[in-house]
Amino acid sequence: MTTRLFTFVILLFVFVAKINFAYGQTNLFATAFTVNGAAVSNFEIDQKVRYLRFLGEGGNIKSKAEEELIKEKIYIQETERVGIDLTAKQIHAAATDFAENSNNSLNGLLNQLGRSGVNKETFFGYIEAQLAWTEFARSVFGPRIRDLPLPDVDEKLLLEYRTTTNLVNLLEIVILIDENNPDQAEQIAQEIYRSIRTPEDFSLTARNYSASSTRNEGGAVGWLNIDNVSSSFRNAINRTSSGRVTEPVKVDNLYYVFFVLGKRTESSSVNFVSIDYATLRVDGLGADQVSSLQATVVNRSQNCEEFSEFSTQFNAENFARQTVERANLGALADPLSGLDNNEVTRVELDDGSSYLVMLCNRNLVVDEEVRERILNNLRNRKLDDMSRNHYSKLRAVAIVRRK
Repeated sequence: MTTRLFTFVILLFVFVAKINFAYGQTNLFATAFTVNGAAVSNFEIDQKVRYLRFLGEGGNIKSKAEEELIKEKIYIQETERVGIDLTAKQIHAAATDFAENSNNSLNGLLNQLGRSGVNKETFFGYIEAQLAWTEFARSVFGPRIRDLPLPDVDEKLLLEYRTTTNLVNLLEIVILIDENNPDQAEQIAQEIYRSIRTPEDFSLTARNYSASSTRNEGGAVGWLNIDNVSSSFRNAINRTSSGRVTEPVKVDNLYYVFFVLGKRTESSSVNFVSIDYATLRVDGLGADQVSSLQATVVNRSQNCEEFSEFSTQFNAENFARQTVERANLGALADPLSGLDNNEVTRVELDDGSSYLVMLCNRNLVVDEEVRERILNNLRNRKLDDMSRNHYSKLRAVAIVRRK
């Protein structure tokens, strides 16, 4: 009797275990929440979490994953509402472009995702949602921005090219995580962070330990625009001073450590064919008189034409307006470089002469192809703004119900 009872208990345990296992499997595909009635399963959340981890996202990844899935559902719902239907060929082409922009092939990217537990359906679902929303924005908002009054292209060109670029010079060590001894890679990365103080020691360590292709160059990466560096690394690099090692950063099955050799900021601006400017000679006036006159010019002259009219109260030979090659501006080059159109400044030259100078216009070195690119950029920014605002409205009224 005891043997039968024991056997029964064992069988009952196995049966219950099977039920629990089956329940667990079913529960994974159960609905976690709905978005305007469209179901999002626990499995989708798990996949999105894995995908975000693959991209190097940190923080509350589950919350981010759920919000991303809500966004994708809304994207698809809205595009279906207006009748946009994507073909498999379009989605495959977009996925290929996505992979190539990551310096990878589509098959290579899918294999990497697979090793991180992300199935290809999850990836293609993401691509489909993003592409659908792009097509929606072009279809719905595109016609509205074609005829929008756009700002002066030359002014936008100045904003486009007067940019500041933050550069960083790096050495890197990449440590592969051994599945059989996963803690070892972290220990090595932490030891590098704690103990290495010179670029020479860092380069030597890179040659010995780094799994990167830069190991033969001592980990030398060179100068990079920090905005082009992956967000996974950017924060660690920005927090680290020149001459120091960054904290280790884990991405997928790799640890990254960087030595910051240096940082610098570069400014760039457009080149100009010529500069159109006006001058009023004010020799013989005291400093207070010139300041008062400059204030009057600013108040009464909104542009060079009005400045010319204002100047008629002085001797005609004191006022001049001319267009000069930038290379021939001489002593006026620096003062004019700091002015916007129709701004006025006082300039004293080495020969003792004194002028009020107004910048009329910069004639830019820009061909039609560049101008068209700038116009397209302006339109695309407007398109992005309109689509973001539209999504914000949809998200605000979306009905999300937890199960």
